[in-house]
Amino acid sequence: MGKWENWKERNLRAQEEGRVTPTALLNPDTPKVDTVKSMTRFATCVGCPEFLPTKQCRKCGCFMPAKVKLEHASCPLGKW
Repeated sequence: MGKWENWKERNLRAQEEGRVTPTALLNPDTPKVDTVKSMTRFATCVGCPEFLPTKQCRKCGCFMPAKVKLEHASCPLGKW
């Protein structure tokens, strides 16, 4: 198995275990949520006091417009 295949396998395994990596969006096999769910998640983030003007979460440091699209991602405060 090549480097790319190994990387994809490790990334998918991490997601199945409930861990999400920032590079998950680069993997075409990463499960994603539909547009309505991602918009609902993002709206929750925007209304949160931990949401920064950089569109990042103060708690986890993630760039939320990307994170909300990942099926296995979750809010560090349990809001979604």
